[in-house]
Amino acid sequence: MKRDKKKNKENDVSQIGNVDQIREILFGSQARELKDNFEKIERNMNSMYTDLSKKIQQNQDDFQDRLTDELDTLSRKVKNIVVQQQQEFTDVRDSSLKQEVRLQNSLESLEDELNAKHEQFKQHQVQNNASISQQMQTLQQELLQTLNNKISELGYDKLSRDDAASILMEAAMAMKGTSIDQQLSLSHIS
Repeated sequence: MKRDKKKNKENDVSQIGNVDQIREILFGSQARELKDNFEKIERNMNSMYTDLSKKIQQNQDDFQDRLTDELDTLSRKVKNIVVQQQQEFTDVRDSSLKQEVRLQNSLESLEDELNAKHEQFKQHQVQNNASISQQMQTLQQELLQTLNNKISELGYDKLSRDDAASILMEAAMAMKGTSIDQQLSLSHIS
């Protein structure tokens, strides 16, 4: 039995060898062609993969370079805008300070002028008061003089009440700067 089994195995092995030979005869050239085609396809795919990887890497590098350039450009623009805004702010602040100084100087000048005018008005008022006081004294002296003259003209004659009232009225009108006729015409108009 053992021998039979051995023989069967040998027959199986020889049959397998025969099958391989037959397969080689029938499909050998096609199998080699397929193998060559698969190898070509594999080489082509490897080459395409390598080319595609290189193109993708080149595109990524180009994109990165463009992105870096754009970011640099944007950064410069932002810095320029910030610098410009700071300059404008500084200019506005300087202008505001200059305007404030000019306003302060104008106010001081106006205050000095106002003080000078006030002082001048005060002196003018003092002078007017002195002048009016002097005029009043002069008028008083003139009135007394006139009264004395009228009294001396009357002498020992009796003075009637109407004459005394008339004299006093003329004196009052003289002090006021108008005459009795003018005063009477004004009172009739009113």
